[in-house]
Amino acid sequence: MMKLTTTLALLLLGFGLKAQEAEHLSPPKTYWQSFSFQQQPNFAKVAYYRSDSLGYEPTMAEVISFNTEGHLIQKYTRIFGKYASETAHNYVYKDGKLDSINTLATAKNFNATQKLHYNANGVLQKVTATGVYTNFTDTYQYDNSGMVTAIQRTYQNGSKKQALFDHRKNTVTEIETSAKGTLTETVFVYDGDELLASFVKGKAVVNLHDSYRRIHFETEINEEPLTYLITLRKVKQENPSAFRNEIGALRDKKIAIVTFDIPAQSQNMQGDWTKRLQIDKRFGPQRRLVFRQLNYADGTQSGSTDYDMIFEHKVKNIK
Repeated sequence: MMKLTTTLALLLLGFGLKAQEAEHLSPPKTYWQSFSFQQQPNFAKVAYYRSDSLGYEPTMAEVISFNTEGHLIQKYTRIFGKYASETAHNYVYKDGKLDSINTLATAKNFNATQKLHYNANGVLQKVTATGVYTNFTDTYQYDNSGMVTAIQRTYQNGSKKQALFDHRKNTVTEIETSAKGTLTETVFVYDGDELLASFVKGKAVVNLHDSYRRIHFETEINEEPLTYLITLRKVKQENPSAFRNEIGALRDKKIAIVTFDIPAQSQNMQGDWTKRLQIDKRFGPQRRLVFRQLNYADGTQSGSTDYDMIFEHKVKNIK
């Protein structure tokens, strides 16, 4: 494997970390605080590296860019290697509202346009998406206070998704109907804006997000999942120490499977991470060293996308 000795050149375009993307239907996120930044950025660059005893090489680059008002204007992703590709999602605003999301990719079949439609009061009513692989329509429903209660997605092939928002329980239930009529119902349980857990109805397996240890894992429980998770959330809110012990015990069960782990990271003075070791086990173990450069709206800069040999040395024995 060839070792790179020069700085990875990244385009000033845009990015989106998977961990920041909603796992169910949701309204488009555009404001900088929705992306877990602690201070308003102009842009952030991220470089992912694979490393072994022979050296290191980049596997992916991401960049996210915001306008002066703090709204997202572009996400950009570049994949290196055998399946090299580039994708840019451009966010277009009109009269202060998001008007469309236009996707451009080197694989042109993935090009797409999402058009947002509002009523006379400026409330989002519908999103229409068109492209070779992207053809769907989202419709929105609201309660009397203006909060989203449901999003219905209809695909061109007849399959459907529906996300139902229960703001009292702080849950989202997504019902997916295949073109053949098969139903899958998944429930997402939140603590504030942070996803705590999810589960598929009819199964004993729950997927838990341990934000304290930065671990996602799945395990089986012997109780009704929703009741158990709402109780677990209450413990988290009232007794954080007891919650950490409980979720740690769940993670340490022999049947528990860690699917995503960030066992080490460094943060800057603002509280944003700049270096991390990331291990993704969903599709076979992928160990990545990730480095981030942040350029803030106040003109300050933090971090770098250069490969950090010192950080590599500190985490080399973490599996």
